[in-house]
Amino acid sequence: MKKINKTDYAKYIEAAKKCTANRVYPMSIATGVQTGEIYEDGENVLFWHYCGFAYISGKADPDFLEQIYQEFLVADTDRRFLLITDSDFVTDYYKNHKLLKQDKRVEYDHASLPEISSVPDKQFIIERITDDNISCVRGGIVPAFSWESDNAFLEHGFGYLARRDTDFAAIAFSSAISPEEVDIGVETAESFRHHGLALYLANRMCEEIITQRKKPVWAHAETNEGSRKTAIGAGFKPCRVNTVIHKNI
Repeated sequence: MKKINKTDYAKYIEAAKKCTANRVYPMSIATGVQTGEIYEDGENVLFWHYCGFAYISGKADPDFLEQIYQEFLVADTDRRFLLITDSDFVTDYYKNHKLLKQDKRVEYDHASLPEISSVPDKQFIIERITDDNISCVRGGIVPAFSWESDNAFLEHGFGYLARRDTDFAAIAFSSAISPEEVDIGVETAESFRHHGLALYLANRMCEEIITQRKKPVWAHAETNEGSRKTAIGAGFKPCRVNTVIHKNI
């Protein structure tokens, strides 16, 4: 398996488009918008995003899958490695590996844009994410999850946050960007949940993405009921369920 030089990433745009489990994360790497690595072995290509998500383009033959197992899935890597696939062949290949675990991830397409109401609670201030306020953001699914630096996010990404006075309350942002799609990430601080902030901010994101003539996309772990409710409320509909293969820690 050969690691591709970043100067050649654009040559793999067509391969990224052929990733059937998800395109926006592979495309964000191939187009140079976000950080990640690309590996090739004959007709197979592996895209490994900064956030840890990895996707295969190609036939995914056993030799290629074994290389992924040895070099990424069970090896000590510089960041996490989660192989996301919609292939039964890939899922079955790793099914009996005792060192691995398999989870499910629901992917969504956007079906309709609900009417955006006013801010659900007037105590909150809604702002676009800028250099002046990004330092107040806290949580796991925030720009630092999928962007290598605040500067990279502010240059290429966008999003909105809610705050009460100086306290961070919630965020919705572009977790991954391609020329056709934007994946939305959402986080609400625990003390500010149940105010409708996640749905309000998700709707604001969908409105802007559509204005940009792109397609909003959404995904979450199958067990994340809160994210499911937000996605449905923001006009998304499930389109497939992928398998997430990762080290069983």
